[in-house]
Amino acid sequence: CEPADQVLIATPELLEQLAEAFAQVVDAKSPWTFRHSSGVAEIAEGIAAALGYDAASLDRVRQMGLLHDIGKLGVSNIILDKPGRLDEDELIVLRRHPDHTHRILSRVGGFRDFSALAAAHHERIDGRGYHLGLTAAELPLPARILTVADIFEALSAARPYRPAVPQEQVLEIMRRDAGV
Repeated sequence: CEPADQVLIATPELLEQLAEAFAQVVDAKSPWTFRHSSGVAEIAEGIAAALGYDAASLDRVRQMGLLHDIGKLGVSNIILDKPGRLDEDELIVLRRHPDHTHRILSRVGGFRDFSALAAAHHERIDGRGYHLGLTAAELPLPARILTVADIFEALSAARPYRPAVPQEQVLEIMRRDAGV
């Protein structure tokens, strides 16, 4: 049991500060992901606002966006920063990061309630995503919002294996792939 003078109450403000801090740590891991988590958070929050989410729900969607890639802390930079295609073994390691995200967030009381949603950011409604292969019926709207935000931000940013995709082309890709 913690000494009474050492107990820290997890207020909404403190949880937001923690989420921001961890997002900065995750994004600092690779020069290719600088501001990725905050970008995903902003986009997801904007989508949720457009859908009429209340203030508390917007805060949770934002925190999901900030923390969705915390599992990448368990992935080698050799894989994350590789300039070419990943081989099968590297893909297996990379595709474990959502599971790592779930495991990490589920252990933190203030983030436990959305740990599975945050970890679902690579699922696809056709069931061919990862890490669980969930289908449309199994993907709640907040997880879908996070997935769309993650895809948009990732395509819009340069990566070691390709330049940034122009926004108009990103939207074309997303329209083309809608439904999967």
